[in-house]
Amino acid sequence: MALDLKSNDGPLSLTDDALQDVFEDLQGNVLNGHGRDQAVLLFLQFSSTRIDEAKEQLAVLGAHWVTSAKAQLAAAEQFKATGDDGGLFVHVALSAAGYRALGVAADRIPSGAALRNRPAQLTINDRQVTFYERDVFAQGMKARRAALQDPAEAQWEEGLRADIHALVIIADDSNTDLINGEAQLRTMFEANATNPIARVVSTQRGFGLRRRFFDREGEPKFGENVEHFGYVDGRSQPALLDAQLDADVQRDGRTVWDPVAPPRLVLLDDPGGTPGVSFGSFLVFRKLEQNVKGFKQAQHALAEELKLPTKLVGAMAVGRFEDGTPVVLQPGEGGEPPAANDFNYSSDAAGVRCPLQAHIRKTNPRLESVDPEGNFAKDRDEELGHRIARRGIPYGGGLSDFTELTSLPERGVGLLFMCYQSDIWEQFEFMQRFWCDNDKFLQPGLKGNAEGCPDYVLNTGMDAIIGQQEAQIPDPITGFAAPPTKWPCEWGQRTASTSHSIARFVTMRGGEYFFSPSLTFLRSLSSGEISAAAELMPTDLSSEKPTGAPKRLPT
Repeated sequence: MALDLKSNDGPLSLTDDALQDVFEDLQGNVLNGHGRDQAVLLFLQFSSTRIDEAKEQLAVLGAHWVTSAKAQLAAAEQFKATGDDGGLFVHVALSAAGYRALGVAADRIPSGAALRNRPAQLTINDRQVTFYERDVFAQGMKARRAALQDPAEAQWEEGLRADIHALVIIADDSNTDLINGEAQLRTMFEANATNPIARVVSTQRGFGLRRRFFDREGEPKFGENVEHFGYVDGRSQPALLDAQLDADVQRDGRTVWDPVAPPRLVLLDDPGGTPGVSFGSFLVFRKLEQNVKGFKQAQHALAEELKLPTKLVGAMAVGRFEDGTPVVLQPGEGGEPPAANDFNYSSDAAGVRCPLQAHIRKTNPRLESVDPEGNFAKDRDEELGHRIARRGIPYGGGLSDFTELTSLPERGVGLLFMCYQSDIWEQFEFMQRFWCDNDKFLQPGLKGNAEGCPDYVLNTGMDAIIGQQEAQIPDPITGFAAPPTKWPCEWGQRTASTSHSIARFVTMRGGEYFFSPSLTFLRSLSSGEISAAAELMPTDLSSEKPTGAPKRLPT
């Protein structure tokens, strides 16, 4: 049965009999993260002389390797029942350049969902500026550098500066099986080293980081997924599935914040598939390098200047304490549950508990920006329509020992950021450009000077973690330079300008826009029956399966 994205407001049920055809054709990782602790990302560039063979190999991936949403659910249920891991996970996404290299007809190449009626041009401060662009996928991330205020391409990692046609994500909890799977997939495209079907121009390796926190009595709690600054990561995801909603409600409740999201937030019709059954999602990839040493030193310096606890100052920058406790709820760690999600900022319009430039407040204002007469969201659906489904994983070494500031890494560690959405401009780009990089978002109290906090004026500063607007360099949208950031002098008290701040300790080292197509589209790339012949299938390194099958069948 077809899925009507216009009328279905979610959440979806992966056990819904009427949608099984949809879930069988949809790639995994979109509606729910694959959940593996290790991942390898292979970035491919097709050979212009072997395009037909590249299409055949992509069809083979779609037929034999790629993990569907339905198979991912089955693996998750098996894990709950027996503890068996889900096995090898594989996902394939194409860039717009990849679609063009494969010779795909223009009407089979996806473009933004355009869920809102946005104008192409706006007049701001007597200047005409380009606004909504449905074709940002076709442009690619390099062409969007100025809009996103990304570093110059020369500062990107070398492999990510190449023309990238496809991304293959391989993930597994078993390091041995991950290595074997990667080797087989490389063989599919690079068996002929002098004239490969596709070159792997960049390889990125991600490893999940876990950190054990303690409750108020000092007792250890279950380990949490964290990023390299040491903070719990991956919370506050849109609930696209009923199982996700049930887990959120059971853990946090649902009295203040409703995480439900319609499937159209991340899904759109795949023009290369079956109408109503074949769906895909835009995948944004960015390699974000974290200067852990710089961040922690700035945190300590600002704490000393404000005469506040170091952990509180870090929480003011992130929006949560390291254990995930929202700083808007209390001035210390140990929340119950620690990484609560059922909250908003209605009691802190002035940003004196959680600063307005705090990362999680900038990237998810929890309906704080909604104002029919304001400059941001006119209604609830508009703000919630900017959300993304995050699927990132850390890279680099293990978690640092934060007791020795001088030995912390300045380079080489960070996040392989990935997110899914149905419209890159409306979601990822809007969030980065108009929220994170915009020093006027959020305005205190939405409309100007917040009561009891006149020193905020109208300026809030860019996102303290991922904001990219350099101080005193004019913003490309507003034309104004970023103002100095203000911080609360004490939790719940007025703000003040400081000589120290926390900003620009995350650097983008390269990225690209992709589309994760339906399995139907991938299989359609074959010129005939999808072959299992040796020349079209990888060598089975384990000899435990017939030639061409992965060592462990994808689930």
